Amino acid sequence: MMGYYRRYCERRADARAVGTNGKRWIRTWINVFRTETEARVPQDEAQLAQLICEGEFSCVGKSHSYNGVQVVPSVTAMMMREGGLTTLAYDPASETVRVGASVSVRDLKVYLRDEHRRGLYNAGNYMEQSVIGALATGTHGFGPRAVMADAIVELTFLDGSGQRVTLKRGDPEFAYVALSFGTIAPIVELVLETKPLESYVSVSSMSRLSKLDELKQGALAVNWAVMPYTNPEDPVIMLHALAECDQAGAIATHPKASGGSGKFAAWFLRRYYKLDRFLPKLRRPMQRIIDWLDLKQSERVITDPDDLDYLYDPQPGLKENRAPSITRGLFSTTYTGYNLAFFVPLEKAPAVVKFIIREADGLRDLGFFLKGIISVREMPGEAGPHFAANAERPMAAIDLFADPRDYAWLERIQRLVMHYEPDTRPHFGKSALGPEFCKTLDTAHLAELMRIHRRYYPQGQLMFSERVRAMLDVGRPVAGVPAADAGLA
Repeated sequence: MMGYYRRYCERRADARAVGTNGKRWIRTWINVFRTETEARVPQDEAQLAQLICEGEFSCVGKSHSYNGVQVVPSVTAMMMREGGLTTLAYDPASETVRVGASVSVRDLKVYLRDEHRRGLYNAGNYMEQSVIGALATGTHGFGPRAVMADAIVELTFLDGSGQRVTLKRGDPEFAYVALSFGTIAPIVELVLETKPLESYVSVSSMSRLSKLDELKQGALAVNWAVMPYTNPEDPVIMLHALAECDQAGAIATHPKASGGSGKFAAWFLRRYYKLDRFLPKLRRPMQRIIDWLDLKQSERVITDPDDLDYLYDPQPGLKENRAPSITRGLFSTTYTGYNLAFFVPLEKAPAVVKFIIREADGLRDLGFFLKGIISVREMPGEAGPHFAANAERPMAAIDLFADPRDYAWLERIQRLVMHYEPDTRPHFGKSALGPEFCKTLDTAHLAELMRIHRRYYPQGQLMFSERVRAMLDVGRPVAGVPAADAGLA
């Protein structure tokens, strides 16, 4: 009870602090990374230019960055999402939109939909993050053009003296800066490609991993989730596939379950979801029952072109931050636990998932349980920015969930995957970043990024989070209050 009351007081204090300057707490989306820092809310670009010349700073979009890519302890934080850089302008000739640093993903989607009947090629489903903050950490959806930053055609940032610098697609430095995980900031404006609003055929299925290729045949975009404590040889999956409306017949589905078994499956799953969220020790036996029952379900709907979030909730009407109904209860683990993610080659995804299942099951005697699913988002295309997940080949995003106290086990699993799959790439907002990622990101590309950083910030006042600093082996750690009080700094 006291814990709930304390968190309630924290949320109220955080809400009251929005838009204010001064010392305050800044927390990530699910409150895992948090720090008290000096906040500055720039009301316009001129004020921002003045602020960044005053001393060390970092830029904060909105707390989507789980590992603190955007927040540096004891360093002045420019609260870009809370500021006054609210440019929104659509150009019908180029079919692009100009976006300011204070604009959220929700603001942009609503503006494009309501004013111009346009949409984004792809976006994550956390709509309160700033557009630019999302781009900086590699936010992605799934399917074609999966990484948001791949849609950038122009961007403008302020250098260390507060002067504007504009880069366009095709400029030598553009592919480095378009997704630079906080090493080039503040980005104050960018121009994004858009696409017409349209409907898709959405098919959600509950099946087995062995049926994956059959069920996703003909799909434009595929996202699947695995129950980690079902049969490790052929685990239960929930698959969500999208197709163009004229390709609807190409996506395979299971036959509709008979009335009795379908109703029982729905009844059982609803109750399983509730138990899974709060009683982790029952997770394995409950999933074993699901595995034994061999439940199958399938849904096919036409998405609503006005739905801001059709990738994640295809039912007509907006139900934000929700998954297709078959998987809804499982995907809600994002809000009750810690999320770590990384990318593996697309063709390796089933093998990586099976490996994770075995490793996680072996840690049960130590009290560790994954949350209800392992999520896999398929990214079949290749992106332009050098540090995009799929810059070099098609990839799959692997998302793991656990209680916050169990985060160390997720880092261990990530390292084990990297040991056997050297082409694993980081999610800059949700991976445990470290120097082991440098090879897969290409040390020559990283060296060029740091050259660009030094060119535009020779004063050294733009600070990296400790995760990024350690990964790039740049400078000494930034001392937080505990280190300073203990005499370590």
